[in-house]
Amino acid sequence: MSGMAPTNTPKKKSTGGKPTSTVSYKDAIKVGAVCGIVTLVLAIIVTRAWQDGRAFGYAFIYAGAAFVLVSGFTSYLNWVMRKDTQNQNQSYPVMR
Repeated sequence: MSGMAPTNTPKKKSTGGKPTSTVSYKDAIKVGAVCGIVTLVLAIIVTRAWQDGRAFGYAFIYAGAAFVLVSGFTSYLNWVMRKDTQNQNQSYPVMR
């Protein structure tokens, strides 16, 4: 995935100002969107949603839940890495 390049963001003064390499929050949302779309397609296929309107609605609910959960989790991991003070000279993102 060439579009998800790590970005060097400066740390706060309390960490010595050394930059850490993290993935942007925009990329975390992109990963969530991809997971949501994949979940939607699989849910439509598995539940045969084209035969039942209720199953079609549930497929969208599953896709929305996948988007929120994956985006939230990747954003949380990104936030944790930005706040990390143990590895001052770390030069790679969380999901390497």
